[in-house]
Amino acid sequence: MEKHNIFEALPQDLTQEVFEPLVTGSNLLIERIISKAHVTPAGQWYNQQRSEWVMLLQGAAKLEFEDGKEVDLKLGDHLNIPAHVRHRVAWTSEEEETIWLAVHY
Repeated sequence: MEKHNIFEALPQDLTQEVFEPLVTGSNLLIERIISKAHVTPAGQWYNQQRSEWVMLLQGAAKLEFEDGKEVDLKLGDHLNIPAHVRHRVAWTSEEEETIWLAVHY
């Protein structure tokens, strides 16, 4: 067993959004996502096979859903997104890294 800290070892190059698996299993993925001014490209939607629970640990973000609903997320906010609910990241903070904890199940 090796101890890690979710706020340490942040990548220096955030040209692209960073997805880092923390725990993987047959029906489970827990990952750290690091965004900084990243958005899902216009017209593209996530349509995931598994449900996803996300929590914002740092920064701020806005999710947009295909039905037009928008959800602003700030420090400590969390949300469960059922499988096949089409969504996209509409905005993430430009001033600081946005750190997400995502559980795909």
